[in-house]
Amino acid sequence: MVLSRRATLFSIGALAVGCSDPRPEPSAGSSRAQSMVKPILYAVPPAWTETESSPTSARRAGYRVPRVGNDKEDGEMLVLFFGTGSNGDRDKQWEPWFEQFDGTPKESAERATFDSKAGPVETFEFKGAYKLNLGKQRPGMKKSPVQMVKQDFRMIGAVVKTESRGNWFFRLVGPDETVLAAKGTFLAMLEGCA
Repeated sequence: MVLSRRATLFSIGALAVGCSDPRPEPSAGSSRAQSMVKPILYAVPPAWTETESSPTSARRAGYRVPRVGNDKEDGEMLVLFFGTGSNGDRDKQWEPWFEQFDGTPKESAERATFDSKAGPVETFEFKGAYKLNLGKQRPGMKKSPVQMVKQDFRMIGAVVKTESRGNWFFRLVGPDETVLAAKGTFLAMLEGCA
């Protein structure tokens, strides 16, 4: 699928600090180290609205995906980066996403792989009862005591594996019809990552 000419190329992150920087070399998981990594580039569909942006936090960007049909709420697309170390491991990040759904999403999710300009892309897709934690979680708890359950939600999770910039994660989640309507554009955006 070809993106509209109006799609804007976004750069999330900051460029590396010059060699004259007197500060000590940051560890791989620090926010400074994460901001020094060359950001991934992707084209955002013009109908999506940016809701958040950060050059240093794990949540690099968020977008509202407009609802379609009879859906009662919008979808959400997040761009996440956890550094070039072990925090950026695919399974470490995907596991909590699978746990947000009832059933066996890890085993039964549809999976796909394809190439982008930035590197190989892996995706999973699952539909079911989506659980959002609302209450405060105590240390060691996997879920909060209060959850909101949303029926017929779909998630498409993706990881773009770059050679020198670590793994970049993209997550599209929302009501089933809305996510299905955005799926083609979302996958085209991933293919165009550079």
